[in-house]
Amino acid sequence: MNGMNDLLGKLTIEDVEKLRLLFNIGSSVETPSVNSSVTLRVFCEEYEEFIRKNRTENYLKSVVASLKHLTEYFGFQKPINAISFRDAEKFITHLQQNVSKGYRVYYRTIKAAFNKALDWEYIEMNHFVKIKLPKKTKLNPTFITEAELNKIIKHINAEVVRDVVVFAFYTGLRLSEIVNLRWSNVEFDNKVIVVGDEVFTTKGKNQRYVPICGEVEKVLEKRKMSSEKLAVSNEQSNDFVVGKSATTRSGREDRLSMTKERKKHLVISCEQKDHRNFVFAKSDGSNFTGDYFSRRFKRACKAAGVDEGVHFHTLRHSFASNLAQQGVSLYVIKELLGHSSVTTTEIYSHLNMDSLRDAVDLLNKGSNKLSVYSEEREPQRREDAEGFDIKTESVSDLRLLEM
Repeated sequence: MNGMNDLLGKLTIEDVEKLRLLFNIGSSVETPSVNSSVTLRVFCEEYEEFIRKNRTENYLKSVVASLKHLTEYFGFQKPINAISFRDAEKFITHLQQNVSKGYRVYYRTIKAAFNKALDWEYIEMNHFVKIKLPKKTKLNPTFITEAELNKIIKHINAEVVRDVVVFAFYTGLRLSEIVNLRWSNVEFDNKVIVVGDEVFTTKGKNQRYVPICGEVEKVLEKRKMSSEKLAVSNEQSNDFVVGKSATTRSGREDRLSMTKERKKHLVISCEQKDHRNFVFAKSDGSNFTGDYFSRRFKRACKAAGVDEGVHFHTLRHSFASNLAQQGVSLYVIKELLGHSSVTTTEIYSHLNMDSLRDAVDLLNKGSNKLSVYSEEREPQRREDAEGFDIKTESVSDLRLLEM
């Protein structure tokens, strides 16, 4: 203790100030707020699992594809917080050069993924947010008319595919909404379809109502009859016939076994009635995948010789486009499509040509015709350099005189 006192006694005021400054620096060092050990492999696995539980299957596919490009470029072992702004910039340039058609989708998906990494404190900053992609011309959505629709469905053999195509054209429902539609969502009395419930969540996470028009009602009535026939067929197929005598031991065992099977089937049927009673169902009551319909629709479009840009989602665009051409307001179209903002619906604003023509026709009302385009106008006069009056009948005459 005496030795420590002797040491402190020898310190000058300047030495004490230096020690105080040193201790202050040491105490100000904080524990890093981010986990510097998280690699891209770990993050990708965790993020994909998070998306699998909280988002749609289609979005999961987009995430998996996007993260595959990310890990192929940087490698699985690269720490996620080691990706600098320059690294992110180079990666996006790489995508532009190698996947020119899809790099915008990959960019948006990866930017969203890194926002989640920021929430999880895996990174201090999301550098992808600062990257600005080159602007591109916004093309108007492709749509088809009723005549083109009839042309396409002539090349579709499967009745259920034809029904789904017509249903999509006259309701504007997304393909995922159609394949997950249940009879509990159809209100025949009110002639309305309820899109979204406690079992299926829509893209916008909002429930909406779409009225049933005549063509849609025909499709639903046809599917209802098909569904009822299927239910009767399945019931009859489970009426077991026991070949052995019930008095024998083996016969009693067979009867007991089949009774258990029948009870099991009835339990499954009740569950299907509540959770798998799909409008567009397979023979076993389960629903189709979206790819089943989209691929067959695309083949039919090719056979019908329609625009190559037409795909299944075009049916949704067609629903909105046809309404816009009939003068339906964008707000009403927004509600029918389930858009969260009318800004998304504004892509259909150009399709109401009557409104556009009425706007331009206002220029003709109360305005005088321009003199240069009037049928009768005074000859233009001009004096040449020597003072002669020259009558010219056109601009070309003046140009000749000036040569």
